[in-house]
Amino acid sequence: MNTRESQLILQARAGVSDAMESLYHSHVGHIRAYFARCGFRPPDDPTREVFLLAMRSLETYDQSRGDFAGWLSDIARDVALKQWRRREPPANFDPELAEQTFASPTNPHESPEQIEELTAVRECVAALPPRLAVLAHLRYVEGRTARGLAEATGLAESTVRQRLDEARGLLRRCLNGKGFSA
Repeated sequence: MNTRESQLILQARAGVSDAMESLYHSHVGHIRAYFARCGFRPPDDPTREVFLLAMRSLETYDQSRGDFAGWLSDIARDVALKQWRRREPPANFDPELAEQTFASPTNPHESPEQIEELTAVRECVAALPPRLAVLAHLRYVEGRTARGLAEATGLAESTVRQRLDEARGLLRRCLNGKGFSA
């Protein structure tokens, strides 16, 4: 994170509205692009909600755990999942395309290490057996519960949980094999 952004965060925490406005203008394009790729269109675009939540919880932001853009990205994902729980995701939603907004090599906020790790995660997910990949996608990308997965797939809830555990184990081993701790 650059020094200017660190100063803006400190000022915004102190209640300086111009600082929060500057942070907003620095990151709003990226958040709007993410929501557009998720199928949200004005007036349903929840970008405003992301920044309101960020402003209210700015004290919880910890620079040692990642950069500000990543923190906002996490809030945006949470907001999108909450919106989709209230309604169905749009038919044209492509989760991989949406995530590329935050993970694209042209994103100045992504470090080479983050890009490498994300690439490793995608490779490991692609290596999952199809019966596990579908469940992992529904659970971790679409945010469905084990009960929702059971209803959607016709499997018993205990079977869903068992297969998700199996998928996590395979992903952990794959990532460990690529030099990442999972």
